[in-house]
Amino acid sequence: MPGIRIQKIPYKGWDNCIQITNGIADMIITVDVGPRIIRYGFAGRENEMCEVESTIGLTGGDEWKIYGGHRLWHSPEASPRTYEPDNFPVQWEQIPNGIKTIQDTEPGTGIQKEMEITLSPENPEVNILHRLTNSGPWAIELSVWSISAMAPGGKGPRKNNFTIFGSKFSTINRLICLHCLA
Repeated sequence: MPGIRIQKIPYKGWDNCIQITNGIADMIITVDVGPRIIRYGFAGRENEMCEVESTIGLTGGDEWKIYGGHRLWHSPEASPRTYEPDNFPVQWEQIPNGIKTIQDTEPGTGIQKEMEITLSPENPEVNILHRLTNSGPWAIELSVWSISAMAPGGKGPRKNNFTIFGSKFSTINRLICLHCLA
């Protein structure tokens, strides 16, 4: 029976990434920047996520960079709020079957981003809990916006059903917008 293995590894110029694998699928999460799920794929196979070659391995800087992969934003999109750089290390801790990443509170917005990322021990299913916390002095209206940049030709299986506050939605509950960055 497969199990979950979590280890810190270097990946394409970033010294501190976390690999989560069950022997069927694996993912790599950057903790030198982000956090970003920069790799997801079947073990030993190609990456289904986009990697932007010009920014792979970079850290630091005052401008937002598109690294690729899966990331957490806040919506509605508004510059400069949405484009607060995520070019610095994030904290992480191991949780059952995965990790929790915690970004420092963004100085320009007062918002802190967290992701709880878990992988099933028996199959390639990934669950991600996205959390935004407003630490600023006033209330703001925003929403979680998770973006997955897929590699050209990549495939992204997903389930359509989910539960919020104990109520099962039976109507359309999400919008998917696909566009090519190439």
